[in-house]
Amino acid sequence: MSKFPHLTRAPVVEALIDFRVRSRANFDLKVLEDLHSRINDRYPTSKPLQQVVATFGVKDGQPAAQQVVQTPKGYRFEAADTRLVVQMTTDGCTVSRLKPYETWEKLIEETRLIWELYVATAQPEAVIRVATRFINRIELPLPFGDFDEYLTAPPVVPKRLPQFVSEFLSRMVVNDPKDQTTIILTQALEPVIQTTNTLPILLDIDVFKVDTCAPRAKDLWGLLDKFRDLKNEAFFASLTPKALEMLA
Repeated sequence: MSKFPHLTRAPVVEALIDFRVRSRANFDLKVLEDLHSRINDRYPTSKPLQQVVATFGVKDGQPAAQQVVQTPKGYRFEAADTRLVVQMTTDGCTVSRLKPYETWEKLIEETRLIWELYVATAQPEAVIRVATRFINRIELPLPFGDFDEYLTAPPVVPKRLPQFVSEFLSRMVVNDPKDQTTIILTQALEPVIQTTNTLPILLDIDVFKVDTCAPRAKDLWGLLDKFRDLKNEAFFASLTPKALEMLA
């Protein structure tokens, strides 16, 4: 049982699990295109993904002609309701759940299914990075006095400046040397929603580990369970009791 309280109004707008891989030599993208036939009942929409590389240069002190090259990278598969999205590429596989978020267990269950298909089809040599990312959007009711009513690490404006904040962006990278895990915690302010008189704040939590392991290593799923606890720690530690009460 989770030690964190269940939130009936969880503010998750996107939750994802991502695997980056070292692909095998002579990898053929057609195998991913063919794989779609095995999941098109669940993901009927297929869209190609492109990698764009732009090259700029200077010759004799003058800008040289730029070159933009697009190369096929993989496919994006979408569920009929567009709430589940899968990306399969030459260098990895991502499963995303868009709002309304359901449960971690359902996200893991879907990811296991998709990952097994990807591994069997793409046959990557190794996994080199594992991550989970949760993007939360919390709408604060206006008016309020200060951000510290809702955020435990709010932006701090120098006292000699006007105290009205219209935009902010903060990004903190936290490393756990024990497990070689990294947490990137980003907070950003969005424009006021006039219709609801609320001020949205994005709380973006990215937990990942860069390491090499076998594509079917059992430790992958245990690692993701640890990531779940870390992202929950980061989420609940970032919000005040007043903010959490709004989401309860």
